[in-house]
Amino acid sequence: MDGKAASLLKKAVKFFFTSGIGFIMDFTAYTIMTQVFEFSVMRANFLSSLIGATFVFIVSTHKIFEKSRSTLPLPVKYGAYIIYQLVLIFLVSELGDLFNGLIHTHFEFELLLRYSKLVCKVLITPLTMTCNFFVMRFISERI
Repeated sequence: MDGKAASLLKKAVKFFFTSGIGFIMDFTAYTIMTQVFEFSVMRANFLSSLIGATFVFIVSTHKIFEKSRSTLPLPVKYGAYIIYQLVLIFLVSELGDLFNGLIHTHFEFELLLRYSKLVCKVLITPLTMTCNFFVMRFISERI
């Protein structure tokens, strides 16, 4: 493995670890919102994802990715990241609502139905984490 590939792999491992912590924060907030306050998948995912995304942005820009030579200040990069997150969160929240509907339409297993909103969150998270790595890397190192 050459130096560039090793560096990218090291960043990916750090990012996914950081994202794991962000996911725990996100999932905890999501669980409280859906199970205690009975928020919809979309509403809960939207709000909880912003918590996790903000944490990941702060840690990633300071500890994982190299700073670009850009003159864009960090708050502008955060704004770009949040705009991206809002679009992504909307899309994956819609996907989560779709999965939730499919679960309730095609399954009768009571435990699955009871926790279907949590299952949906687990299903959409790998997609969001992968997209976030590449977008975060681009924002931090390229612009």
